[in-house]
Amino acid sequence: MLKVSVRKEFKNFSLDVNFKSESQVTALFAPSGSGKSLTLQAVAGLIEPDSGRIEVNGKLLFDSEREVNLPPQERKVGYLFQEYALFPHMTVHQNVTYGAKDRRRVEELLKTLKIENLKDKYPKQISGGQKQRVALARALASQPEILLLDEPFSALDRNLKEELWKELKGILEIYRIPTILVTHDPEELFELAEWIVVMNNGKVIQEGEPNEVFFNPESVETAKLLGHRSFVEGTVKEVGKFTAVELPSGRVLKCRKGNFKVGEKVSVSILPNSLALSLADETNRVEMVVKKVEKGREISRVYATFEGKEVELHIPSSLSPNFLLQEGRESTFYLSAHHLPVIGRKNEEES
Repeated sequence: MLKVSVRKEFKNFSLDVNFKSESQVTALFAPSGSGKSLTLQAVAGLIEPDSGRIEVNGKLLFDSEREVNLPPQERKVGYLFQEYALFPHMTVHQNVTYGAKDRRRVEELLKTLKIENLKDKYPKQISGGQKQRVALARALASQPEILLLDEPFSALDRNLKEELWKELKGILEIYRIPTILVTHDPEELFELAEWIVVMNNGKVIQEGEPNEVFFNPESVETAKLLGHRSFVEGTVKEVGKFTAVELPSGRVLKCRKGNFKVGEKVSVSILPNSLALSLADETNRVEMVVKKVEKGREISRVYATFEGKEVELHIPSSLSPNFLLQEGRESTFYLSAHHLPVIGRKNEEES
């Protein structure tokens, strides 16, 4: 169990974060400058909050009321940075061994992370991906009680990222260490995290399981952070198996079921993968004017106008010949209600 509640005032920024997680991998997801790394630093003991409480698996790291503030070395934290932070004058083996309690674990990590053959090399002699493996091995060699990952893969190319994601998942399954991952990459989020904490401007704006938060964002702000691109506004007309939303044109869209009231003002997110490939009860037939088509090897990206807004749809390239996709022409599409999340606008109206 991870419990974090910290508040700290900086010169031009306020951090006020409160979340808890029972999952092994918890992700702090937010744009740059939102306080993600500051939160990690508070957990690691590198900065002292003005007030709050931090607890990891029943171990109290910080409690302002009880005047508890364990120094970093007593918190047993493994910290992995984006910049690797390896010692340049030490070999790979010396870097991993530094601070390690069990030499057998070091050898095991070198083998698991496929860096056995690099142990006599220096950081300047190995690639970025290899450096990140070494940094991860060093973080785990100290037998930490919590692992902090501060955007560790952001400097790597996509193929290498995906390879390291798989390796990290395997390692975390072996060692079962509570982990906090900082990221602003939605793909990384869904690949690694079991619980996500969405932050903006130093505050938590939503938390939950990744799919739950993605398909049920509590605000358009959260939806945009998670990669939702296209929205149309409307009014809830009916609730039940689906949420029926009436758009300004009078068209009614069947959307995902949610906790809404008839008459409530909402936004509907048109997800790129909302295209239905077969007719069903949950399908909406709509007409859109095609503006641009970008054909790719696996998918074709279609940019079209719907209800006066530009939307992006992804069509499997093998099926694109079945669609009339002429730029400037109107075409018929079928949208699945299950991929049309509804977002309440109450908070936006109040603000």
